[in-house]
Amino acid sequence: MSTGVSGSRPGTGGLPRRAVIGGIPVALAVASCTSPAPPAFRFFTSHEAAVVEDATARIAPGPEDDPAEAGHPGAREANVTGYIDRMLSALDEPVPPVFAGGPWSNRHTSGPDMMASFLPLDPVARIAWRKRISGWQQRYRQGVASLDKLAGGDFTKVSAAMRDKILAKAAVSAFLSLLFEHTIEGLYANPEYGGNRGLAGWKDISYPGDSQPAGYTADEVSRSDGHDPVGDAPIVTEAMRFLGVV
Repeated sequence: MSTGVSGSRPGTGGLPRRAVIGGIPVALAVASCTSPAPPAFRFFTSHEAAVVEDATARIAPGPEDDPAEAGHPGAREANVTGYIDRMLSALDEPVPPVFAGGPWSNRHTSGPDMMASFLPLDPVARIAWRKRISGWQQRYRQGVASLDKLAGGDFTKVSAAMRDKILAKAAVSAFLSLLFEHTIEGLYANPEYGGNRGLAGWKDISYPGDSQPAGYTADEVSRSDGHDPVGDAPIVTEAMRFLGVV
C-alpha cells in the first residue's frame, strides 16, 4: 500500500496520491518548500529518522521524491518526521504537546498563538498516553528494523521503486498502516504539533486553517436550529443513556 514513483497507491485503483489524501478530512489529518538544517531528534536516532523520512516520503512524495509533484509539498517539506518524533517523545516535555490550548491561534488575528500553549494532562490521562506512546515507540523501532532488513541492511540506500515494493510487503503492513496515519496527521494537523511546517499541507489543499470565532448573540447560542436526525440513531440514544443525559 505504498505510493509508487508516479504518485499512486496500490489498492486505490491507481488514483493519484493527492486524490487519495484529499479525500481524508483535514480534521483527521497534523512548510516551507525549502529544506532547513536537519533537526535534532528526541526519540529517533539519526538513522531511524532517515528511514522514517524516506518511508513517509513514499506515502506522501514531494517534488524531491517525484517530479510529478512539482509545486506540491510532501512529507519531507511538511516535517512529518519531526511531527512523529515529537509525538513519540511527548511525555519528555514538561507539558506534553498532546492537546493544543486555545481557543484560537494568531493565524488570522493579532496577538499570541494560544494554541501553542498545551493543556496539562491529569494523572489518568498521562497514564493512558504513556501506554499509547510506549506502544507506538515499540512499533516504530521494530518497523524501522524490518524495513532495513527487507532492504538488505539499509532502507535509505535502496531506490525509490524498491522502497515502494518493500512498503507493499505484507510483513510490514501493520507498520505501514500506522505510518500512513501519522503521515496524514503530520501533513494536515495544526502546525503547533510540529508538522505541517509553514502550513505546507494546508496551502497545498487551499485550506485557510483555523479561523477565529465570528461571535454569536445570546439568543443564537440558546436557540435550537431544529431537529437533529443524528439524535434518532439507536447508538446515540444508548450513549446518552449511558452518560446519564437521558
